[in-house]
Amino acid sequence: MKFLINSQDRGFSLIEIILTLAILSFVFFFTYQIYNNIQQVVLRSKIYLTILSILQDEIEKIRVMNYEDIGIIDGWPRGILPREKIIEKENLQVLVKYYVRNIDDPKDGTITSTPRDTAPADYKLIELEGQALNSLIKTYPQKLTAIIAPKTLETITNNGSLFIKVINSRGNPVNAANIKVDYLGDPSFTIEDLTDVNGELRLIDILPGINIYRIYATKQNFSQDRTYPPGDPQNPNPVLPDQTVKRNEVTFVTFQIDKLSLINLNFFDKLCRPFSQINFGVKGEKLIGVNPDVLKTKFTTTTDANGQKSFYLEWDNYEINLADNNLVFLGMTPYLRPRFIVEPDKVYNLNLTLASSSPINLLVTVLDNNRNYLEDAEVKLIDQQNRLILKRTGEESVFDDNWNNQNYSEISAGIETELYPGEIRLKDIGGSYPTSTEFLISKTIDFGTSTIFYKKFVFTGNIPPETSIKFQVAANNDNSTWNFVGPDGTENSFFETQEFSLPGFLVNKRYFRYKVYLKTNDPSITPSLDKITIFYSSSCLSSGQVLFQNLTPGSYTLEVNKQNYGYSSQNLNLSSSELYKEIEVILSP
Repeated sequence: MKFLINSQDRGFSLIEIILTLAILSFVFFFTYQIYNNIQQVVLRSKIYLTILSILQDEIEKIRVMNYEDIGIIDGWPRGILPREKIIEKENLQVLVKYYVRNIDDPKDGTITSTPRDTAPADYKLIELEGQALNSLIKTYPQKLTAIIAPKTLETITNNGSLFIKVINSRGNPVNAANIKVDYLGDPSFTIEDLTDVNGELRLIDILPGINIYRIYATKQNFSQDRTYPPGDPQNPNPVLPDQTVKRNEVTFVTFQIDKLSLINLNFFDKLCRPFSQINFGVKGEKLIGVNPDVLKTKFTTTTDANGQKSFYLEWDNYEINLADNNLVFLGMTPYLRPRFIVEPDKVYNLNLTLASSSPINLLVTVLDNNRNYLEDAEVKLIDQQNRLILKRTGEESVFDDNWNNQNYSEISAGIETELYPGEIRLKDIGGSYPTSTEFLISKTIDFGTSTIFYKKFVFTGNIPPETSIKFQVAANNDNSTWNFVGPDGTENSFFETQEFSLPGFLVNKRYFRYKVYLKTNDPSITPSLDKITIFYSSSCLSSGQVLFQNLTPGSYTLEVNKQNYGYSSQNLNLSSSELYKEIEVILSP
């Protein structure tokens, strides 16, 4: 029997329904976004019209005031206008700021022209700025300006003028910089205003006086510049003293500010463990005073519990030094000596590796001609007895020489760790040592980062004839999966020499363990392990520095070389009075 299917009665499939709903949702969302944007444009326009209406009303009120009253309360020119006030209209609260400036019209000459205009205050410029305080959407300040001239002839006041210019680090003008001018005379007054597009603010027809004007130049997210009082005990000879204005003359003064840069400092040890509560000092090179020199930037601060500290600095050359004599630099990335340069509007991430101080410490930095770190350079320090200490830049080591008090993760029954502290031996059982293979697995060594390269494994101990000491190693990033292997990457091979390179398959694995095997064929003797040392490099170490510690006073020879680069040799004298010394070596290709 056959059944006919009427395609006209076929329903929608699930996929068709989902696609239809998706298309409708997209159309609805897109339409809503257009509608919402239109609503915001209309609302924003209404807010701006309300602000401009308020500013226009204020301008009209000022126009009918006495000319002598048009000024700022406790400001200059003096008057009865507030610096700012809040005005409400149509449920919108608007903060209105008032600026009044004397204007020197060039039509009758200026204070700087020849012949000089002896009455430069020709008229007043009124500028009002309004900013919505309770707007539901983001708006920008609106401005309205007006010029008001006196109804009488201008008079000679025998005042002076002060022209203020603000530039950035490249010498370009800084627009809308905040200028605060304090008149230190009696009665005092304060002028607060903004620089124009040329980075200038011209104060016309202001009272004269010697070192009478203290000026501050600021801007949000910028550095600051200011004048200082001469003769201050802390800064007797300022580079920019409080300004003097003379009768019928112009005083020019320039300030320099620019965007601040963010400095992120990280302090940790060679195993990437953070150093918390580290006191350190920061000082720049810019001076605010001379004879004696007074630095603009100099402060001491402390890291947080994570060994971190962030702050903002202006463009300058800076030096960072530790305030704690119990710590020394093991390395720094990037290289910060003799100064590190901060440019405007940048973010700097600085990693500082520290070590506990020893009686005498020597940090050697190896650089190329471009002052870049040279990694894997061989650095030899030879004392007067011809004893040699050899290190390589970018390389550090950790050691293990204490297994008693259960300082391990696993042990077999025939291993002894308690009777001879600092050694691993076979256990004496009834006057003889077991001839079976016994083992000990170390505790986890946490190198603090997965960006790590394991280089070399060295052990010391006593291996009599008929005995052996062998190793296997394991590494991971989960601190739980331990597959101990030998040089061929399998559990069937072992490292049997007292110094061996660690295999490449361990690279970029943070957690490390070793497994040591002790074996004797003669039950009367046992091998013993004294110490193991692991050499490595990681992201927590600088690639071009080495630190020598626990040195004794005396003369040394420092030799540095690197393949395909030159050779350097110099004599050093280390004194017990100099606990920490830094040496810089430059090698040419």
